[in-house]
Amino acid sequence: MRGVYLHDPTALLAAVNPSLVTCTEGVVRVQTSGITRGLTILYNKQKRFGEVTQWTDKPTVQVAVTVDAPTVLKLVMERLMDDTPTRS
Repeated sequence: MRGVYLHDPTALLAAVNPSLVTCTEGVVRVQTSGITRGLTILYNKQKRFGEVTQWTDKPTVQVAVTVDAPTVLKLVMERLMDDTPTRS
């Protein structure tokens, strides 16, 4: 493994500074069985179905699809290296 994974800090930083990520809107479903169990699928409504499907009438959510990784890494490293005492 090379590098570190910063999923949780990235989510927190995106909540504070949404400009760090680019989002798209769509319906998200998670596979619950079979070989794809746990797989997350996004339907962004670019394909139109002629009939009612399992995607029909589901609520949409915002999903981050890109991240400004250099800025996120810089912000995390700055915070980790900051030796300023925290308030009690």
